Amino acid sequence: MTKERGGGLIFLLVGIYGLIFSRLLSLGKWNDPGPGVLPFVISMLLCVSGISWFIAGKPKRGEKSDINWGRLARMLRTPLQIVVLTAAFVLVITRTGYLAGSILYLFLFLLWVSHYTPRTAVGMALVMGIGSWLFFVKLLVIQLPTIGWWIF
Repeated sequence: MTKERGGGLIFLLVGIYGLIFSRLLSLGKWNDPGPGVLPFVISMLLCVSGISWFIAGKPKRGEKSDINWGRLARMLRTPLQIVVLTAAFVLVITRTGYLAGSILYLFLFLLWVSHYTPRTAVGMALVMGIGSWLFFVKLLVIQLPTIGWWIF
């Protein structure tokens, strides 16, 4: 399987996954679209892209079509780290509140994924976490999850 076919297959699978779960949301009407329209359209585009990449991804003459699994695992390391951290953030934000959760998320992201020093990661996480909280809560007046002493 070539890289193009592998990528096309991933796009197709993600598109099908999105189609299944976007159907759970209301599509609404033509003049009043519901919340499911955007995920549905994006999932359809992913499916079409995946199918076209899979069809166009035939190996050329004399080209080796095997996948180097070690190289693929090294290439997927950073995206998997981001997915794991983001999933953990989504799961704990209601328990920790937005401010504490975002600071912790940013610290771990900067330390583990971006390889900053711990001192730099702490400083940047505090600035970005507090800055985003001020932007959303004070400027845009959006209610975010708060827990304990993090309520301002």
